[in-house]
Amino acid sequence: MDAKLSQRVGELVENGWEPMTTTETTASLVGRRPFAWWLFLIVIFLFPLFGGLLYLVFWLATSKATVFLHVEGDEVVLAGDEWLIKLQEAQRDAYVERQRRIKEKGFLRVMWPQLVVSLLLIAVWIYMLKTYL
Repeated sequence: MDAKLSQRVGELVENGWEPMTTTETTASLVGRRPFAWWLFLIVIFLFPLFGGLLYLVFWLATSKATVFLHVEGDEVVLAGDEWLIKLQEAQRDAYVERQRRIKEKGFLRVMWPQLVVSLLLIAVWIYMLKTYL
């Protein structure tokens, strides 16, 4: 595999992409687009019985993202869901900083606010299901 292509594939794998196929001058990788929590909450409140479950199924069915890389001359050219890669690269510094803090302080000390919010949302969803069923 070309050295520049290999380096770029390595960067994308660090961001969570999975290689599907690779050749000497091409590569294709797959990933998932971000989960829209605000849309999930809206769907839960509009359709409390099965709205959240339907949105989860919809997200799993439609969230697949694919990028294709190929070498043209001395450059690696990107095609496909480029917007997701640009979003990940824009958030890269924050991701690296969070990973550094997790290594220094531990997972629970850094991530407890997100865990609490997630558990509260799940509890509210279960409460709403029990209330309306």
